[in-house]
Amino acid sequence: MRTRTVAVGCALALLAAGCGSRLSDDQLAAGAGTGGGGPTATTAAGGGEPGGPQVPMFGTLEAPCGAAPDDFTPTASDTGVTETSIKIGVVSDRAGAVKVPTASIEESMQAFVKYCNDLGGINGRPLELSTYDSQLTNTLAAVQAACNDGLFAIVGSGSVFDDLGAEASVECGLPDIAAYSANAKKSTAPNVWTPVPNPSQTNSVGPARYLAGEFPAAVKKTAIVSSSQVPTAWTQALRIVDSWEQVGYDFIQQQDTGLMQESYAAEAREMKAAGVKFVTMVSETGEGAKLLRDIAAQGLKPDAVLFGTQYYDPALLTEPGAEGLYVEMNTVPFEEADDVPAVRQYLDIYEATGAKTAPTALGVQSFSAALMFATAARNAGSDLTRETLVAEIKKLKDWTGGGLHYPTEPGTRDRAGCFILVQVKDGKFTRAFPEKPGTFSCDPKNVVPIKSPELNGSDIKW
Repeated sequence: MRTRTVAVGCALALLAAGCGSRLSDDQLAAGAGTGGGGPTATTAAGGGEPGGPQVPMFGTLEAPCGAAPDDFTPTASDTGVTETSIKIGVVSDRAGAVKVPTASIEESMQAFVKYCNDLGGINGRPLELSTYDSQLTNTLAAVQAACNDGLFAIVGSGSVFDDLGAEASVECGLPDIAAYSANAKKSTAPNVWTPVPNPSQTNSVGPARYLAGEFPAAVKKTAIVSSSQVPTAWTQALRIVDSWEQVGYDFIQQQDTGLMQESYAAEAREMKAAGVKFVTMVSETGEGAKLLRDIAAQGLKPDAVLFGTQYYDPALLTEPGAEGLYVEMNTVPFEEADDVPAVRQYLDIYEATGAKTAPTALGVQSFSAALMFATAARNAGSDLTRETLVAEIKKLKDWTGGGLHYPTEPGTRDRAGCFILVQVKDGKFTRAFPEKPGTFSCDPKNVVPIKSPELNGSDIKW
């Protein structure tokens, strides 16, 4: 498999301060930082002489937050922007009976706002954050509340049913610099920009291509498990079938299950009887753990099991059936915090807020979205309006959030053909591919079109 390996690691000696504070195995498993050292590294301005002015850094990114320039005259230039503050909001599903993948998004935004304001705000103006719980199915009400609160923008948001609020945010004119987009209605909305674009017209098949090379016979006997009671998950499952078949997979089973099941023993028995050798699932961590448990209990021994980013969760590590599980990653794993300054800083900044929810990969994307917003808002200068904010976001290229994730093109919303695979080994998440810490495997062939109009968003009109 031909790939381009992209490094986002600790390449600059000037950033060495961001590589300290090692995590214990227990802390890594929990996804927590140590709080040791400062959350902000510094380097000489513009990469100049060490004796020059010191500029705060976030990983490889010059921190977008700080005092106003000497010639800066702040004005009340738009809704939510005053001479003394910038008002933003975050919409996310809070943890409840179902363990949502968006856990830690709100906390990541709270961490960013504290980090940014401690540096002086954006051109001297502090951020004011309002939070909205979309409660899985109440995304529309949450977005409508945000629309009515006089915000400048929604930043870092993420909801499972994000399509429910997409039209409302467009109608009220709120720029939405989101952590991610889960549904076509959201990803195609003209006001939405994300640090890791997920356009509905295409899908990423990098991990699937890699594992097809490792297990060529197994992928001809693949099973996918999801629930049509969760439209977001079911649509993603159908998109996986559509795209993986283009790179050699044969799905001999597509199992439609209940929303939350006590057991997946029946499904595991069916897979065993059918000779399934490769398994994937689109659901949440708790259901994934039960499926893995029952696969083991029924004596099914697939050659490979591949789950999505939401399963990068320490809760899976205590499940014996998870041994050998592959998990796809968009962001650098927390286990590599000693190698990638931005990850270390994120964990330290996050822990400093005292958050009780463990950090997550989607929380990292939320933080990157906040960095995107702040960078664009800073670059807009004193004429900060929703229009100038979006204009600056469109200029962003090779965006990594300072090294939190692979390079992306948020301004054009094109999908990057990059990934990391981690694998559960001896009860820990371990990098499987590519092998070097802080790197991603990138290849244009890792992006394929979604053919079905019902799945690619081509029937959505704005």
